[in-house]
Amino acid sequence: MPPGCEPTVALRVLTLTRECWSCGKDTVCLAGLYPQRPARGYCGLHTTDNPTTMALMQRLLQEHGHDVLAATVKSRYSRTMRERQLTNGCVSCDALQGNFPVQEEADRRVAAAGGVDGLDTLLVAACPVREWQAVIHSNDGGVMFI
Repeated sequence: MPPGCEPTVALRVLTLTRECWSCGKDTVCLAGLYPQRPARGYCGLHTTDNPTTMALMQRLLQEHGHDVLAATVKSRYSRTMRERQLTNGCVSCDALQGNFPVQEEADRRVAAAGGVDGLDTLLVAACPVREWQAVIHSNDGGVMFI
């Protein structure tokens, strides 16, 4: 490993709490990943619109004892998108919490707060740099510029 390079990067697993459209109860949804200490000029919040990001978030939750929330992330069929996607589900009734509505809510909160502090940091997790790079270099979208 080159000098000055770390094998892991500390990532904030960001969430938001919203009302489930199906049962009306509050549910926690994964919203994105962001470095705990971003480099100068870094401006990408990697959102759950990207399956690579969603899978990494789910793995980090499992590794850090958040199994209940991790279990709500599943492959579900989205009628809007007409395909299966890895999505958030309601912690109470398991109803799909669509990636688009969750990201619209995240966009509003980030804009109102002027940054990622508009979202809740569930945990800060050490992530292998290679896995983080796979998210950053994924061409599947799901990046909010802040």
